This record gives sequence, C-alpha cells and structure tokens, in this order.
Amino acid sequence: MNHTPSHWLRPSEAVRELMRKGAEIAQTLPQAWIERLDQALFASPEDAKLLDDPVVLAACRRVNRAELLHWANANLQRPGEPVEPYVSADLVDTARELARRGLPELLMNIARSTQNAAWESWMQMAFSLTHDPVLLEEFLKVSLRSISEFIDSNMRVVSQILLKEKSLHPHEDAVDKRSLVTRLLDGRDVDTEQFGKRLGYSLFQKHRAWLVWSEVADTETQHLEALARALAHLTGTAAPLIVFAGPATLWVWTHAAKPLDLYRLQSVARQFPNMRTAIGSQGAGVNGFRQSHLEALTTQQLMGRLAGAPAVATIDQVRMVSLMTQDARAARQFVVNTLGRLTTEPSIFQRSLHAFLANGCHITQTAEALGTHRNTLLRRLERAQQLLPVPLADHRIQIAAALELLIWDTPLIDDEKLSRRRAGA
Repeated sequence: MNHTPSHWLRPSEAVRELMRKGAEIAQTLPQAWIERLDQALFASPEDAKLLDDPVVLAACRRVNRAELLHWANANLQRPGEPVEPYVSADLVDTARELARRGLPELLMNIARSTQNAAWESWMQMAFSLTHDPVLLEEFLKVSLRSISEFIDSNMRVVSQILLKEKSLHPHEDAVDKRSLVTRLLDGRDVDTEQFGKRLGYSLFQKHRAWLVWSEVADTETQHLEALARALAHLTGTAAPLIVFAGPATLWVWTHAAKPLDLYRLQSVARQFPNMRTAIGSQGAGVNGFRQSHLEALTTQQLMGRLAGAPAVATIDQVRMVSLMTQDARAARQFVVNTLGRLTTEPSIFQRSLHAFLANGCHITQTAEALGTHRNTLLRRLERAQQLLPVPLADHRIQIAAALELLIWDTPLIDDEKLSRRRAGA
C-alpha cells in the first residue's frame, strides 16, 4: 500500500537508505540528543518559569522521547515518507493543563523548540552519513519537511481534541473546585464564608498547604488522594481540602492543629512509591491559605531540581538548602571538608547519621524513625564517625548542614548494588 500523498515526492533510493540509517541511530535515543531535547524545554524565560512544575516538566520530557521514537520507527519502516501523527496521553494531558492555565500558546512554543533541537541533532548526524553535497542537500530537505510536518500534524490533532472538549463542556470551569480555589489564590476579593461553604472547608482556621504529585506516567489519581488523606490524618485533619490541580498533581490544605512530625510523614510516604509531597508553613485565614500554598510550590520546584530531594519536604528545609546552594562550588567544598570520606560511602551511613542528629542524638528515637534495630544503627553510626575528618561532638551543626546538602544533591541508590559494584571493581 502506498502511504505517500500526491504532494509528497518520493525521495531517491540513496536518500531513503540514509533516512533508514539515521532512524536506526535516532532509535537508540543518543544521550546528546536527549540532553538537547530536554534543554529545549527552557528555550525562553516564560517556558522555564512554567516548567518549574516537575509534573509538567516530566511529562514534556516523556513526550519528547516518545515522539522521537515514533518518528524514527516510522522512517525505519518507510524512510522518507510522511509520518502519521502521534498524540500520546502525556501530550493531551499537558495541553489540557496549559489551556487551564490560560497558556495554550506555550504548547506550540515547546513544540517548536523541540523541533529545532531535534533538527540540530539530526543535521549534525547527517554530515557523518555522507559527504556527497548533492545527496546531502536532498537528504536535509526531505528530513526537514518530514520533521516539520510531523510536529505540525501532532499540534493539529491536539488542537482538535481541545476544541471538541471545550464544546462538550462549555460551563465546566465555572463550577470546578479548582476554579474556586484559583480565585482565592489570585488574591481576588471573595466572600470568605460563602467560599468556605462551597469548598466544604473553613477558611477562617489555621492552614497548612501541601502539594502531592508524581512524575511517573499513568499515576492513578486515587493513589495520590490516598497519600494526601494519610498525611492529613497525621496532622489531625479528618476532612482536608483536596483539589485536582492537573496531571498527577493535587493541591491540599489541612488544619494546622498540631506540629509536623517529618519522620512519621516520611514513613507514610514510603508506602506510596514514586509520589512526592511539598509542604508550606502554617498560616491563618485567607492570607495564610495563599501564602502556605506559594511556599509549597517553592518547595516543589526545588525538589524537582535536586536529585536527592526526599519524598516529603517542607519549606523550612528548602529555605536552608536554597541558601546553602547559591554558590555551588563553595557548597561542595564545604561538604567535602566537613564529611571527608563519608561523602563517598553508601548513603545508608550518611542518612543514619543525619537522622541521628535530626532526632537530637537519641538512639532509640532514631532507630524507631528509621525502622532499624538499635544495634544496627549503633554500628552504622560508629562507622560514619570513623569516616569523619572532625569529631562529631565538636561539629554537630556543621556536620548536620553538610549532610543535609549531600543528601538533597545525591540520588538515593540501592546500597546493596553499590556494595556489589565495589566488590567487583
């Protein structure tokens, strides 16, 4: 069957072979290509500001990889022929989210930036495939047309989906809980009592805002909601305000009836893999409702940028880490000078000592918080102190700060794997 429309001239056999070879390379998702595609998501300051949202950023990255693979596979099968649109669930969800935020044009900006990045990688590869100027010229023309029309067709399909949804649900936003909360967050004058009744949540109390999200595709919303309710229960809140804010993201507010127990919160969060929580500080009334949410957003943004950020973090932790990482080189030197050989050991030793210091140097309390036997914890602490270049008793504050920096900036990896890797080295 001929898939080529009449306006699309079939490339020469030599160019078709080059397209096939290039597609084989693209199929492997070269690291340099992926880095270029990821960097394209920050092509303008407006894009970068929005993509501070880790959920949207992760979805955009998945979309880029999926589209590249689809285009490459199509050219492997039918080199140089038109590529059918590929609109994934991630792409549609992201488009919906940008539309809800009043930024539908940003999706087109991202698509164009991605197209440019893909073209740069493809063009750079082209010069390694042939040095024949005539063949190269035809190859680049065919490639550019293929990439451009593929991206354009994807955007057309997405636009049609959004227009159809809007026509089917023209008044949905007017009664949506998120729309009500957004009016509060935007600082508009509202009838506080009436809004509270419509939301089923008192705005006159002391609040704490939470963001619960996942950067993993196909995360089910009910699992996010289960985590939100479990965390709220630990704060003494029976009926938290939960707002479905976007793809795999919840906005949550609880009554700030009692102080947070971060280790208990982290223990609950471990039961929900691949989900994360950012927490604002306590605030009263409508202003506290807004301010705590903004702090939770700030916390989420830093958690999205640092590889070792915990599954649950508070604005207080973020403030300290943010200040200490403003000069990355100085921060790294501080960590190395303070922790010495402990920086290169399995993370279990670092995290055990960090938990010990965070729990006021109480062994039993730390063991309970970590879910570790007391004797096991003592052995780990002894080993950690042997690795330190300075005495723990005289430098507790500096060591705690250095450990906080190290843990936030280091991905948590399986210590058994690390041990096996070292044994085989």
